[in-house]
Amino acid sequence: MATPLDITALQQFSGVFPFLLVLVLVYALLSMSDMFKQRQGLAALIAVIAAIMTLFSRIAIKTINLMAPWFVLFVIFGVLLILAYMAFGISKEKIIETITGEEYGGSFGMCVIAIMLIIGVGSLFFVINEEKSFKDLAAGNVSMGERPVEQTYGFWQTLFHPKVLGMVLVLLVAYFTISKMSSSG
Repeated sequence: MATPLDITALQQFSGVFPFLLVLVLVYALLSMSDMFKQRQGLAALIAVIAAIMTLFSRIAIKTINLMAPWFVLFVIFGVLLILAYMAFGISKEKIIETITGEEYGGSFGMCVIAIMLIIGVGSLFFVINEEKSFKDLAAGNVSMGERPVEQTYGFWQTLFHPKVLGMVLVLLVAYFTISKMSSSG
């Protein structure tokens, strides 16, 4: 039964977003570098080649399609958090000064990079698990040159268990808290 929310016809265009995202990001990064400031055509050519190469990798396309909504949620959460601070009377200039200032700017940047890496690496591992299944890799059902050890799956299962990931997050928060408290005293 067809419904207005049925978007299965759009699945044919699932490669368009990763192509455009890689094209724009690679071109933006290359055009900001000093080496390509005068050579915008070469930067555009490299960006197009990188975007086309992305289309040939099913893992890359699935990873980008899985990461994108999480990044959007992260940005929306950040904007709502800033709006909440502004609703409590903190000025926009004070928020920008705090985020970009010397005292907290480095820690804020490290936290943002850490969250982005967690989203990226988590998405990549999820897609690899979906494509090549760590269970199959551990059982030796996928040809890899040499037979993997049987305990490998248990290691990855333990490493990416929600309780272990929660503990790592708590330890990261504790690390950043202790480092800020010791540097400001």
